[in-house]
Amino acid sequence: MPDEPRRRRSRGLIGWIPAGSFIALLALSTSCIATPPAPGSIKFQTRIDGFPEADLALRAPAVVHWDARQTPMIVAKADEDVPYIMGLVHAHQRLASMELIKRVAWGRLSEMAGPLTNGIDHSIRALGLTVAVPEMEEALPDETRVWIERYVEGINDYRGRVAERSADFRALGFDQDEAWTVQDVLAIGRLASADINWGRWLGVMNRAGQRGYQDYVARLRRTADDGAASFGPGEPTPLDVIMDRSKAGSNAFAVAGFRSASGAAILAADPHLGLPQPNIWATVAYRSPDSAALGFTIPGLPFVLVGRNEDIAWGGTNMQAAASVLYDVSDDDTRVEPRKERIGTRFWFDKTVEIENHPLGPVVTDALLFRGLPGPSALKWTGHEVSDEATAFLKLSQAEGWSDFTEAFSTFAAGGQNFIYADRSGRIGQILATRFVEAAGNAAWTVPADPDDPRFAWDDGLVGAELPTAIDPEEGYLVSANNTPVKIDPPVVPQGNADDRVLRMQDVLSRTEDATWEDLAELQLDVFSQASLDCAAALLPLAPEGELRSTIAGWDGNYDRESTGPVAYQRVMTELLPIAYRDRYSASLIGTLRGASYSHRWVREDIESGRITGEMVERAFESASKGYRPDRTWGDLHRTTLAHPIGQVPIIGSAYRFGDFASSGTLTTVYKSANGLTSDRHSVSFGANSRFVTDMADLDENHLVILGGQDGFLGSENMLDQIDAWQAGGFFRVPLSEAGMVEAAAATTRLAPSSPENAP
Repeated sequence: MPDEPRRRRSRGLIGWIPAGSFIALLALSTSCIATPPAPGSIKFQTRIDGFPEADLALRAPAVVHWDARQTPMIVAKADEDVPYIMGLVHAHQRLASMELIKRVAWGRLSEMAGPLTNGIDHSIRALGLTVAVPEMEEALPDETRVWIERYVEGINDYRGRVAERSADFRALGFDQDEAWTVQDVLAIGRLASADINWGRWLGVMNRAGQRGYQDYVARLRRTADDGAASFGPGEPTPLDVIMDRSKAGSNAFAVAGFRSASGAAILAADPHLGLPQPNIWATVAYRSPDSAALGFTIPGLPFVLVGRNEDIAWGGTNMQAAASVLYDVSDDDTRVEPRKERIGTRFWFDKTVEIENHPLGPVVTDALLFRGLPGPSALKWTGHEVSDEATAFLKLSQAEGWSDFTEAFSTFAAGGQNFIYADRSGRIGQILATRFVEAAGNAAWTVPADPDDPRFAWDDGLVGAELPTAIDPEEGYLVSANNTPVKIDPPVVPQGNADDRVLRMQDVLSRTEDATWEDLAELQLDVFSQASLDCAAALLPLAPEGELRSTIAGWDGNYDRESTGPVAYQRVMTELLPIAYRDRYSASLIGTLRGASYSHRWVREDIESGRITGEMVERAFESASKGYRPDRTWGDLHRTTLAHPIGQVPIIGSAYRFGDFASSGTLTTVYKSANGLTSDRHSVSFGANSRFVTDMADLDENHLVILGGQDGFLGSENMLDQIDAWQAGGFFRVPLSEAGMVEAAAATTRLAPSSPENAP
């Protein structure tokens, strides 16, 4: 790694501002904050009445049935009308959120939040998230192009017809509407595909030179190598060998027909993301002459991303696939080409920044977010190249079986996902939806990489069905939980999540016979952490007698909101880490360990090896006992806060905060509500935010719930109306048959085309 700093450095006015809190900067101009209506003050029927009905750009008449939670169930007589109506619905329910995510994708935060986010915009643009978007648009197949164009047409028609805007739309400075384009949709897709391994670079790999760095990274790599695979061999196998082997699956969150009560496969999926209100997810169901699908979509993207059609169901988890190489270009400055870009800035003057490109990729280490990494370094990412995830999702919604399912991912490259498959005949399977470039796997632990080393030479890679797959496992279930899906050399996943969730699901499913959708739904709510329980067991023999020790000894490893055990355990662990590791690791590395899922494993291993001594444990218990309240439950400390991002604005933001509630779960439980080790009251900011379960035996046996509500219009009674069900572990049934839609409807909107010419 080069020791000398880059000669040319962009100069920023601020340090790092977490992306999740940028909106607090709106306090610069509090007069711009519109006070939203009181939650629930805008009634269901008022919102339905505000939906446009006549003179629409439809090919034929259509209807939208709305259930009591304002879930849209679209019935169209023309296939091309489905995305158009979806665009109307998304704009009606989530226009402000859509405008926000669109601007994030293009690096335009400062247009909402002012000058203090110039550095973040610079970083987003320097990453080149959208560099391939123009070529991607040109390469779209006709069917996909028409689908997205019709969706965009629906958004723009809504914007032109309906003047009413939500309070957050005005507060975020969207008064000057701008038309949506196909490229906006593709840009949002690229934002969703960002390489999760960049976070590992910034969380660990930028600590080079700090105390214990080499030891920490070596141990982290050993932990990653020991991770359990979802399917395939338990030990790394050369890629060229595994490609010629038959695949036998063993673990997943889908149950085959021969193990289900209905005889069809059952699939469950619960995406884990941030938890702002409105929820990032929305539910949709639709039927047209040649297609029918339902599930979760992200407003701004006209596809069912998690869900089912009449024949198959699908759900994905982020694979954390190796998809990037950071190349050292310190000896190749002459090929760096700069360009200027203007960042529009609210409340202040616009800012001009310099973006630098090298033939290997954008030079990112001058940008704010990447300044901790050695530079100058150029980023090469699969998302910089043309691929077609849009067509993959469109084909997925139309697939009739395993062959169609695997073929759909032939164009999928960026944002690798473990996709689980289930069908009505009882089959289940799994595919690695990604484009795997061996250079990325080889360079996963080398930051930056030498561009002249042949191990790091970028090539076209392998996609989808060219990589190991699993189909019809003899165990009758498959599991994916952001863990390593399969071990190959070089690794497709350099560092998956800890094994806790995947092993827990495997254990429960192996003991479940004649499974029902309720069984899988119950598993989604599981809050047992084997890693925490094992670590607690290692602590106890070294712990002094007292209230803390007694509470931990009586704990069963469940992070239930009513339990006192997690409070005692995490209180001790919070005190132990700086005591045990201060001589080995820097304070920032200890901070990283405190927030990591592998912290429980490392502490247990170090107690068993004697590296953490009884004296250290005693000191931690003594320190943790000060101020300890034995009656305090996990839910007293572990809170889920319901708030719009504007809720972070001081004083005025209070109208955008909707309360909090006690939560179960933690970072290492199936029901994930993530937190680092802590002894303080805290708010969960990441974890499960939606749940989906379907039994493929019945078109209408689909059960969904989102943390919040369907309608993102502030003040709507359907914005937070699913919270009680969420807390209670409940679901809402959403039908896919037309008869079921009619029966479930609390209201129906009949949509009319503008003129006979629009008819087919």
